[in-house]
Amino acid sequence: MREVMIIIRREFLERVRTRAFVLGTIAFPVFMVAVFVLPRVMADGPVERHLAFVDESGTGIGDRFEDFVALGEATGSGNRYTLERVPGTFAMLRDSLNARVQREEFDGYVVLPADLMTSNRIMFRARNIGSEQVVRDLRNAATEAVQAERLRAAGLDRADMTELLKRVEVDDAAITGSGAEGRSAESTFIFAYIVAFLIYFITAVYGASVLRSVLEEKTNRIAEVLVSSAHASRLMLGKVVGVGSAALFQVAIWTVAIVVMATRSDLIAEGIGVPPEAFAALSIPASQAVLFILYFALGFLLFAALFAAAGAALTSEQEAQSVQMPLMLPLFLPLLVSFRVTAEPMSTMARVLGIFPLTSPLTMPMRIAAASIPPGEIALSLGLLALGLLVMSWIGGKVFRIGILSTGARPSLREIVRWIREA
Repeated sequence: MREVMIIIRREFLERVRTRAFVLGTIAFPVFMVAVFVLPRVMADGPVERHLAFVDESGTGIGDRFEDFVALGEATGSGNRYTLERVPGTFAMLRDSLNARVQREEFDGYVVLPADLMTSNRIMFRARNIGSEQVVRDLRNAATEAVQAERLRAAGLDRADMTELLKRVEVDDAAITGSGAEGRSAESTFIFAYIVAFLIYFITAVYGASVLRSVLEEKTNRIAEVLVSSAHASRLMLGKVVGVGSAALFQVAIWTVAIVVMATRSDLIAEGIGVPPEAFAALSIPASQAVLFILYFALGFLLFAALFAAAGAALTSEQEAQSVQMPLMLPLFLPLLVSFRVTAEPMSTMARVLGIFPLTSPLTMPMRIAAASIPPGEIALSLGLLALGLLVMSWIGGKVFRIGILSTGARPSLREIVRWIREA
């Protein structure tokens, strides 16, 4: 056991003392803050557009359109527009309007055609049509103007109709296991995806670190010296637990940062100009936090054992690069179906992925964040994950024991099976 502790200490210190570990530990909280802050800091604010305006409708729609655009009543985006009406028909004015836009007298022009009431289509031409919001603003203003004219023709008042047709908003929140109200649908998905992505990211980074560490020691013949001092299975255990301890240490630092952000959300929100509600998704019950840590720890150890066995069986960095992605596919799958898992956490697909040991480390945290999962189902999932860890450790230990000292070409699948039988 003393050899295992020495290896654990060496692997742990070798990673936490590096500059990459320090920078990575700082980078994640900075990234999380940047997600909230940068969109506000880098936003250009409302745009201003000077547009020519040709009205062929002749029904009073043009006047309403101008009013809606100028007042921003129908746009709601905060963009500001100046319309300059140009008399005449578009057929007569087309060339001159294009020339004036090219000379930058206008940013563009809008045409209300004569058949607007039946065609439901206006024309917009500009030097820059990359802003979808500008197109949306003009569409909304034209729609409001046409609808107002149709209501007037039908003898109805637009203000009354607007009040009658006012959209109903949904105040959504999940019911937690204790009967209290939890997160909304949007914040639930954001939180669940962040948790799943964090588990995936840590497992991918540190799992690959285990693989490359084993491969490096094998190719440099350091493993031969280590195996002479410690049993191969203990060497593998020390590497997996040591690297895992470094990963858990980094996650603990991030957890403290998240807790601080969640508990001091009012002060932080005031300082960076973000609504306090934006931090609501960061707060989690202690029971959920414990389950997330369990799934992360067991899932990481499972994949770390898999990576360690792969590193022992490989012979070069090129082989490691080709094998790494297939090994991570079971973890990547839950991210691909995250929308479905959070929207339907009790579906058959979500249940199967939540029970299967290679996918449960990501799927179950998403399901737990999205709904109240029966305790028996969580216990079954954790039990199968722990069993999968034991089986993978047993298989990985056998492959590691022989592969760490093997040389030459990469072994075939048949040879690896033979190693497992003979070790």
